[in-house]
Amino acid sequence: MLKELQGLRVMETHFGVDVETDRDELVWVYNSLFVQFDHDLNGTVDLEEFKAETRQMMLAMANEMGFLPVQMVLEENNLVKKVVEWESTRKVEL
Repeated sequence: MLKELQGLRVMETHFGVDVETDRDELVWVYNSLFVQFDHDLNGTVDLEEFKAETRQMMLAMANEMGFLPVQMVLEENNLVKKVVEWESTRKVEL
């Protein structure tokens, strides 16, 4: 998964334009991203770790949308839409 994270080129481009970046800083950033997924620190990301971290990211995205009744245009069955709908019904039940 580290290779896939590096393929995102998070810091190597600025609005699609290549920029010069410090190699040591890149290694640190990508390793930090990888550790976010590798909960047991065994050097690999198993399916459960991936699912858990992805769930946390989706909940954070839904949380940032707040409690305002905002309508968004999303494709049918869009994952963000499902998370927002699930999260909004969950808060009512609590």
